[in-house]
Amino acid sequence: MLVLPGAYDSLENYSDDLSTFIDSPLVRQITGGIHVNDALICDAWNNLPSDWTQWWLSQSDYRLVQQDLIDSVDDKSHHAMDIRPSSLTNWLNTMRSLALPRDQRAGSSITLPGVLIARMKTKKIAEISRAVAYVYDQCKRKSITHIVEMGSGQGYLSVSLAYLFPNLRILAIDGSESQIEGSRAFAASLGIPEHRLEHMFAWIDMSSSLADKVNEWIGGNKCMLVGLHACGSLSEHILRYFTTMSSIKALAVVGCCFNHIVPLSPTCPEGFPISLAMRKRNVILSPTALMTGCQAPGNWTRPDLSNNKSIYSKRRLYRAVLEKLFHDKGIEVGDAGKRPVWGIRKGDLDSFTAYAHRAMDCLGIDGDRVSIAELESYEELYKDYEGHIAILWTLSIICSKVVESVIAIDRYLFLVEQGMKGVDVIPIFDFKISPRNLMIVAEKGETR
Repeated sequence: MLVLPGAYDSLENYSDDLSTFIDSPLVRQITGGIHVNDALICDAWNNLPSDWTQWWLSQSDYRLVQQDLIDSVDDKSHHAMDIRPSSLTNWLNTMRSLALPRDQRAGSSITLPGVLIARMKTKKIAEISRAVAYVYDQCKRKSITHIVEMGSGQGYLSVSLAYLFPNLRILAIDGSESQIEGSRAFAASLGIPEHRLEHMFAWIDMSSSLADKVNEWIGGNKCMLVGLHACGSLSEHILRYFTTMSSIKALAVVGCCFNHIVPLSPTCPEGFPISLAMRKRNVILSPTALMTGCQAPGNWTRPDLSNNKSIYSKRRLYRAVLEKLFHDKGIEVGDAGKRPVWGIRKGDLDSFTAYAHRAMDCLGIDGDRVSIAELESYEELYKDYEGHIAILWTLSIICSKVVESVIAIDRYLFLVEQGMKGVDVIPIFDFKISPRNLMIVAEKGETR
């Protein structure tokens, strides 16, 4: 059964409040209305509540403010910094109250043998140990003999299931030939015969041809559809395959890489949100908001206040100053709507001049268009804005759990609307190890 945040006992009320919060002017601004790179162009700092900004500027170190914001959303026992504005405290409390529970739900786990974990990192071992136990328990409960994994990647889940449970038949599907070959080699190294674990190279795009191939493989047997950290809209495709293929009786999918979710548009009528309930609420998540949903600030290393410098904050400041410089001088970079990227080398952050020269070189901009004197003047003008940019960035990323809750609830509602049974959102992994830990599960009645 879906567990809502503690203040709610109605999914309708929760969905309303969640949608209203994500559509509020402030949240709109900090999750894409004004991108942090455009903060100086759009004067984003002065678009924030003045009592907040005045209080933040009164603090001795902006990194204390950043950690206070993160802890206020992530740590229930956190005590706010002294004399914090009540409006800010209320806003943070509202955000925390709207995030779906992320504490790992009790459940079984399997100790994986050494031959399986030899290729896995600690995070992957924890995920697969829990995932295979959940999937196998569902298969036993519903007498399922076949499993299809979409977006199988290197095959950690598929290979582990096939190795541990020889009675299961598994089909691993991925749109990358190299990933399929890696999974096939992994299975072969463990002596898993191909009739127990088959591989299929296919683009998972809701095509009927893929559904036909999968149905042929299932052959009328009971089947479970799974996806472990299915990237972007792939999770939504998996949900749609589940609801439209009668032979698939159970579903378990964990999403990730929300920045690859394709939004609803005239050219993509199946885009996000996928549920009628969230579409009626006019829910929209910008590309920046979707990227925000990929963050886990509560898991980040706490700042070392003995070190007066933050490389990350300096880099963000320089990027914002560069955008301001380009804007002021009418220098256009890249395609409209697409932000250019380039690599940062050691030494590029020694000064704004060094950073700008590296950027212009990578972006193909004639260095003569901006003099060294101009670069130095911009660095001087904005030298005290590092804290502004850092706090603006932090405000954005602390929305991560609320953004992910919107995505999870949209998928939950979609499955309910399609008449699926046992729909739930399970925090399947330890959030501190695997921040993308929400598993969407569902099943079908025996009559379907």
